[in-house]
Amino acid sequence: MKKTIAVVCGGKSGEHEVSLRSAFYVYNNLDKKKYQVVILAIDKKGNWFYGRNFNDLVNTKGLLWKLKPRLEEVVLLKSKNGSQVLSLKKKRILTKINIFFPLIHGTYGEDGCLQGFLELLNVPYVGADVIGSAIGMDKEITKKLLIIEKIPITKFVVIKKVDSLKEKQEKIKTAIKQFHFPLFIKPVSLGSSVGVFKVFSEKEIKKATEEAFQYDSKIMIEKFIKGREIECSVLGNNRPKASLPGEIKSVDFYSYKAKYLDENEARLLVPAPLNKKLITQIQKLSIQTFKALGLKGMARVDFFLKPNNQLIVNEVNTIPGFTQISMYPKLWEVSGIKYSKLLDSLVQLAIESHNEKNKLKFSYN
Repeated sequence: MKKTIAVVCGGKSGEHEVSLRSAFYVYNNLDKKKYQVVILAIDKKGNWFYGRNFNDLVNTKGLLWKLKPRLEEVVLLKSKNGSQVLSLKKKRILTKINIFFPLIHGTYGEDGCLQGFLELLNVPYVGADVIGSAIGMDKEITKKLLIIEKIPITKFVVIKKVDSLKEKQEKIKTAIKQFHFPLFIKPVSLGSSVGVFKVFSEKEIKKATEEAFQYDSKIMIEKFIKGREIECSVLGNNRPKASLPGEIKSVDFYSYKAKYLDENEARLLVPAPLNKKLITQIQKLSIQTFKALGLKGMARVDFFLKPNNQLIVNEVNTIPGFTQISMYPKLWEVSGIKYSKLLDSLVQLAIESHNEKNKLKFSYN
């Protein structure tokens, strides 16, 4: 009997539309001979909707990716060996889900919230667990852990929305003095380059910080690193492996538009033109970073490669993009794992992790 996989997408996040795009490609590439695939889409208010076909839920005309109106709203219930989907309107069970494939990028999907909910349901789910997701989402915590592990990172200053005006001004002055222009300003807990700005003056900092604070209560000012943008995909649980690295050749920096809307905004070199020594170093550092942050299943590790060949870890994505132009699946394809096989591997890793957890004792006599 086929296991039912639910692709979870959308969400209360600035990356809502990105998530829908990723879900479209995952839904269409999961092996339908092996799995029954359904969709659970979450709108921007946090309501859950169910569909047996992606196009039943999402309008994909042109660049407009949004949930259709008058969908079937549902809630999830815990059940034996899975989770049941209950229709709020019909008051009946629509299906039983055995495995979840979370594809909500950003807030409430990539930060441990969704993972915690799935843990309570006691079901297998693809990707990092609660703590790995929470750590990977918070760039400040990520960097502090990598510092402890002696993994090179970009220098940074964090500004909180609750900081006084004087504190904010002092932190900005510190960043300018220590890092010099240009600087990068970004939300601490968001991805897909949403709310990210490259600034060249104090006037631009003011505008960029105001914009970034619309997406998060903490923002980060980072030192600009002159170098090549390199990315590496990691796959696995206790014994992860790394793909061949890729390189991004962007006009300025790898923006939201370049990642998801306009293929002409950036060129993806897959694999990256690097010598064997550098490839090995990138793969080793990717796995080291993956383990240091306690990740599982999958992650994409992003680097800067300086002119002197020094590698700097920029950030980690625990639910990387899965669109037709996303680096994570592209890198595995050139490393010998095709898209559908990659998805199957991720599902098997989710089951493996779930079974491992269920072997633990949950009572004490």
